[in-house]
Amino acid sequence: MDIGFIGVGNMGFGMANNILKAGHKLVVNDLRRDAAGPLLEDGATWAETAQEVAAQSEVTFTSLPGPPEMEAVVMGDKGVLAGLSPDNVYIDLSTRG
Repeated sequence: MDIGFIGVGNMGFGMANNILKAGHKLVVNDLRRDAAGPLLEDGATWAETAQEVAAQSEVTFTSLPGPPEMEAVVMGDKGVLAGLSPDNVYIDLSTRG
């Protein structure tokens, strides 16, 4: 399965790493590309925007600090919603509500 993950910081990195270890194709994005470094070294692919992540993924996850960041990444210019196909899935794992 092609999976996208946006936000590979303290919480997201471990989840994204487990997806990669399970053998799925993983495309990632984060504000800091260096946060994704170990994932990229292990076979993940980098996308420049959230829109690109969603366009390349059957399922897209976000793990972000809170609602303002989630709103910007999902609904902003070049956001997740701009890249989703009708048959794809978006799941938010952000920690604050």
